[in-house]
Amino acid sequence: VSRGQDPANGWLGYALGVDPDGGSDPITFIEAWWTNLKRPENTNCFYSPWFGIETSDNLNLVQPVNPWTGSQWEIYNEYFQWKPTHNENSRSHVVYPGDLIYGSVTFDKANQAYNMYHADLTEGHKWSVNTTIAVQQNNDGTYKSYTMTYFVFEKVCSRCDMYPPDNIVTFSNISVYWGGAKKSPKWTTAYVDNVCDFRAHAADESTITITWNSQSETHPGDAYARPGHLTPA
Repeated sequence: VSRGQDPANGWLGYALGVDPDGGSDPITFIEAWWTNLKRPENTNCFYSPWFGIETSDNLNLVQPVNPWTGSQWEIYNEYFQWKPTHNENSRSHVVYPGDLIYGSVTFDKANQAYNMYHADLTEGHKWSVNTTIAVQQNNDGTYKSYTMTYFVFEKVCSRCDMYPPDNIVTFSNISVYWGGAKKSPKWTTAYVDNVCDFRAHAADESTITITWNSQSETHPGDAYARPGHLTPA
């Protein structure tokens, strides 16, 4: 089945965070840290762990991404819009296994825009990029509201050994603010494509892990591999 909104084809394990109080307040700030993964044994695939914020209709996604490109790890900011289809990426930069990676997204209410900040915080590798994304308007002229957050591992590879041997990525010290107030997200976990044992776990209110099995012999195969909407920079 081809999906026309998020969660999208190609999403493996993911966690969804929503306002525990309900309502339609937008996310005004979110941040997270994680450690860049190891080089995979089999390098010939493109995929990424990432987090982002999404509009209430699941059609607009603002996401700091951290892909393995097939030859190296990178970080950059990405925006994907389903209707009309639009994708844009910031400039990218190489990062290295073990590097401390940071991402944040901040709402600029006065200008109805979000600022993405993505950084490698490691001494000797320090680099950052800022990207501003305007909030899309509805047909009636009102602005959409980014009400939810996703933490995702995306892209189906043909073989499980194409994924990093870490078998876990941990997003830590997650802070999420709705309407200017810091809250403990209501987390749920799921997957779209069930491959290589990918699963997301809400360890606590500020920690999301995604695990997999790079040694699994139950390979997806070439016919099953598909990219979703994650796009190389």
